[in-house]
Amino acid sequence: MNQLRFCFSLLLGLSATGAVVRAHSGHNDEIPANPGREIPTIVINPADGKHPWTSLDLNNDPTNFQFAIITDNTAAARPGVLPDAFKKLNWLQPEFVMSVGDLIQGYTEDRAELKVEWDEFEGFVSKLQMPFFYVAGNHDYTNPVMGEVWKERFGPSYYHFIYRDVLFIQLNSNDAGRPHHMTQEQVDWFAGVLAKHPNPRWTLVFTHTPLWNFPDQNLWPQVEALLAGRKHTVFAGHHHRYVKDVRNDANYYTLATTGGASPLRGPRFGEFDHVMWATMTDEGPILANLLLEGIWPEDVRTERTEELQAKLIDDNSIALQPIVFEGDHFKGGRSSLRFSNDTDLPVELKLSLRQTANTRFKGQRDQTLAVPPNEVVMVDYPFSDAAPDVGEGVIAEVDWTLSFKLDDETFNFDGTETIAAVQARSVQTATIKVDGDLRDWPDLPHHFAGGAGATGNGREWRGQADSDFRFGVAADADFLYVGVEVTDDARYTKAGDRANAQDSITVALDARPAATRNVKVGRWPDLAFTLVPAENAADTRVNGANRLPEGTQQVARLTPHGYAVEIAVPKAYLDQKAGEDWREVRVNVGLTDRDPETKGRVNLTWMPVWQADDALAGSGTFRRR
Repeated sequence: MNQLRFCFSLLLGLSATGAVVRAHSGHNDEIPANPGREIPTIVINPADGKHPWTSLDLNNDPTNFQFAIITDNTAAARPGVLPDAFKKLNWLQPEFVMSVGDLIQGYTEDRAELKVEWDEFEGFVSKLQMPFFYVAGNHDYTNPVMGEVWKERFGPSYYHFIYRDVLFIQLNSNDAGRPHHMTQEQVDWFAGVLAKHPNPRWTLVFTHTPLWNFPDQNLWPQVEALLAGRKHTVFAGHHHRYVKDVRNDANYYTLATTGGASPLRGPRFGEFDHVMWATMTDEGPILANLLLEGIWPEDVRTERTEELQAKLIDDNSIALQPIVFEGDHFKGGRSSLRFSNDTDLPVELKLSLRQTANTRFKGQRDQTLAVPPNEVVMVDYPFSDAAPDVGEGVIAEVDWTLSFKLDDETFNFDGTETIAAVQARSVQTATIKVDGDLRDWPDLPHHFAGGAGATGNGREWRGQADSDFRFGVAADADFLYVGVEVTDDARYTKAGDRANAQDSITVALDARPAATRNVKVGRWPDLAFTLVPAENAADTRVNGANRLPEGTQQVARLTPHGYAVEIAVPKAYLDQKAGEDWREVRVNVGLTDRDPETKGRVNLTWMPVWQADDALAGSGTFRRR
């Protein structure tokens, strides 16, 4: 890429006829002197002695200005949030709006799909009453086609401008042909911009990926070295969780979301929809997070509170085990809650149980526990005498509140954990030849049930005639087998495309100990296969095949009415994960159906994916007899 320049300056003056705005763009970064005449800043009747104002020293430094920053709108974007944010920005009237990327869903080489998504986003932007500055995120600019579309619509993917002696630099953290990597060419360009502008009032850097969080860090150390000694602030997005860092005597902000995927647990979790409001001063930007339902300060979540939250909540410190039962309905059992305070602060834990199923609870419903630093507490929740209609599902919910004091401020974190009754299904005993021929399976008893398990992205599921699947789980002395029969009225595969952008099946497995695998946390499965069917079994495409256990066998073969999938995972791998001769394993199956000549796709899952809000802890447990 040739060296790119984008220089922008605005001059606001006053004349006898009113306000005059002059705009200039080009290669000259010099800001013209203000030609406007001086006028009184305030006219007010004089008052002797008492007066109903504190002073007349108005906060109106003409070199100061306000702008806003929006952040991620991707990964299952929630409709309406971004347009709502733009509407409220018009109410607030910043001088302009910045971004930190991930503006569309992207991640495709389909130009038609990219056009639809960019047209929609530019439609939102067109409602803004002030300028908007784009930054490329990994959803916006990763593969060559996305890069070409960006250049056709917006030109350079990294650029800079100056406004009121503040240097704004917009970087592309994904221009090296893969996510979260910059080219040396861009870093050299960055060095040239800084060299040309050695002493601005302040330097503001906008990038999508906070590359300083990544283990290999790409070329970011060079960027930081170039910024050393300069008054600067850095803004990023990508993680969908807000945190303020201090690096090299400068503030680094990773913003949360403006409509992107998020559990939205609140400001103390760093999970909220917001725009950041910046007032530029000689001492740097003064920042505030504007939530769509309120305003919070810019240090709402710091490195210290992030660390405490991670230890108290995110690291699976609050864990409720499901009750695994055999048979047709739940009869009773015991769940246990484990809380580990791995911090140096005393914590108060309040618990309150609410039953949701007709079963007898024989424990204490409400408890308040004082948990010293680095201590673990266990709470039992016993149930018995369930009604005959109680089956697999949530039988109770436990509301919890964690409280601790830090710097004389009390921090509260609230949440709810569920106690699930989970049916243990049987692993069949059989030896299967992994060849895509399902006739040697004794049974495929587990069937996609439809309903909430069907989700659409661009189109809706039309019922079992559209696509459907059933599967079985079996084992012998050497392997665990999963067999899936897919019916599909219109099959679609495309060489070179992503697996989940065409017909494919995903099988998730987890054989770790029950205390680990059965906890409901937002994590990917321990082992996952995504297979794209082919005419010949040997041509099966497997996503992440290099990460599969040694000795694994898999095949996805087209059939007259759909395709057949078979997987064999070595017992040695399962034993190693279980830490013993494996007895139980979690299994889930999901299907992606994409039809020829039809935009969008349908996703069908047997059980809710394990990181979904509606997933049951321990769901899909299979037990060897």
